[in-house]
Amino acid sequence: MQLTANHTEWGRLDVTLDDLGCDRSWQEIHRVRGVELTCPECGGQVHARLSKLDTRHFYHRTKPPSCSLANESLEHHLLKLELVTCARAAGFRAELEVAAPTGEWRADVMVFRPDGTWLMALEAQLSPITVEDIAARTSLYMRDGVRVCWFGFRPRPWVGSVPTLLVQAPEERGQAWGVTAGLARLSTRPLDWHPVTATLNDAVSWMLTDQVVPHKPLSSARRVTDKGSWGEWAEGWTRSWNDAWRLWWTACAYAASEAEEVRKEAEARRRREVQEEAAARRREIEERERAKKKEAKDRAYAAFWSRTGLDKQVWKDFRALADFFFGRNLAFGTPDPRYGDGRPVFELSGPDDQQWTLVGVACPDPRRLGVWAEELALLVASDWDLEDLAVRAWAPFQVYVLNPYTGRMDQERVLPPPVSP
Repeated sequence: MQLTANHTEWGRLDVTLDDLGCDRSWQEIHRVRGVELTCPECGGQVHARLSKLDTRHFYHRTKPPSCSLANESLEHHLLKLELVTCARAAGFRAELEVAAPTGEWRADVMVFRPDGTWLMALEAQLSPITVEDIAARTSLYMRDGVRVCWFGFRPRPWVGSVPTLLVQAPEERGQAWGVTAGLARLSTRPLDWHPVTATLNDAVSWMLTDQVVPHKPLSSARRVTDKGSWGEWAEGWTRSWNDAWRLWWTACAYAASEAEEVRKEAEARRRREVQEEAAARRREIEERERAKKKEAKDRAYAAFWSRTGLDKQVWKDFRALADFFFGRNLAFGTPDPRYGDGRPVFELSGPDDQQWTLVGVACPDPRRLGVWAEELALLVASDWDLEDLAVRAWAPFQVYVLNPYTGRMDQERVLPPPVSP
């Protein structure tokens, strides 16, 4: 069953049009002797007749096995007829089975612009086809400046890889055809796509008037989900996660909204990246500073141990003697050049020992004494250190000898040497 044929004189005939598309009538070809009609595809002879439901069509007296028009299923025929009806209802000129001059494609339904140029091909794709083949056929239409939409009844591996609508025929005569998948709307809080239900008539009208466009999602919100539904029409139908919808039809405003949301997300991501890079640079600088301080601290300690002849274990004993002798909570700082490379001694007081008061200097270098030596207690580990301090005193010093080797604890006020007359 097919709907178009060629007449040797009148040209192309379309039985869906009252004038057959050539200012002729059905009566001039139906049951009229001597009328020669041929198939647009295979060139074989065809005849005009009415079906049991009074549907006008052409048929091959002998059906050729290689002619796709002669072998179209009833489903394909009805869908194609509905598509051309919808396009005409939207106010457009539409013709069935229009072929490219080169013969590289033949559209089930071709919709024309007012100036007579091709606008859009509406393709009923019910037979099996690979993703690669339908992509190639779509590319041919695009090359020739023709938009295209592929229509089917059920999920296939190619569905959603090209502009697609899945449709459903009405259960009863007089009811409208419906779109079951392929139309979506966007919600931005959060960014999610949701299915849109519509009649096929409305969907075709929206496509032809650019109210909806094929849209490839820009964001990670790639799936079209229906809250409360058991499934998602955007993927999973073909039982393969690789066969997911990659584009769908949506309003231009939704496409623009997603682009704006994606732009905002990209800006926020760039801001985060800039902040993270700045934080990383700060961490790197801080790490270098910490490394510098640690290196300086290690050098100061190494010099301190070398100069005093003490080690960490002996130092523990020295500290224990200091705590016992003074009966206060003490803390010892890092060797400090401000205090003759000695270790400042702090008394801890207040709630949770938060208050630190400088009360002395442990084991300073006698050659580097300053005015602080007159004000702070000086803690040394041996009598030799005491004698060295005494030689260099210019004012009274308060010195405490805490010998970690013998456990001796003593205090002495060192006076400066007498001035010679």
